[in-house]
Amino acid sequence: MTKKGTKEKRVEQPSAAKKNFFHKTAGFFVRTGKKLKNFFVNLKAELKRVVWPDRRRLIQSTATVLAICVLIGMILFVIDTVLSGSLNALGFYSPKVTTSTTIVPTSTPAVSETLDETDETGDLETTESEADG
Repeated sequence: MTKKGTKEKRVEQPSAAKKNFFHKTAGFFVRTGKKLKNFFVNLKAELKRVVWPDRRRLIQSTATVLAICVLIGMILFVIDTVLSGSLNALGFYSPKVTTSTTIVPTSTPAVSETLDETDETGDLETTESEADG
C-alpha cells in the first residue's frame, strides 16, 4: 500500500509508432492465416481420434432414424386428420365457401354531353329549352 501524500510515479512507455494501412492489413492477413493453419492442424488431429462405425452399425442407425421419422409422420397425420374432422363437425370450417367477385364494368366510349341525341328515326330531338328559345 502506498502512504497518503506520496505520489506514485507512473512509468510512461513510449507510444508505438502508428502503423499505416498497409501494415494493419498485412498483419490482419498474417494473423488470420496462422489461425486457419492452426484450425486445420487441430481438425486433422481430431479426425484421427474419431472411432468410425462399421457398416452394420451404420445401416442399423440409419434404419432406426428413418423408422422414427416415418412413425412421427404417421402420428402427425392422424392428429391432423382427427382435429380437422372435429373442427369441420363443429362448424369452424364452412363446407360452402363463398367468394365475392368484383365485376369491373367494361369501358364504354365516352359521349360528349354537348352532342344532341338523335331519336330512332335519325332526326334530332329538341328539348323544351331549345323549342322555347
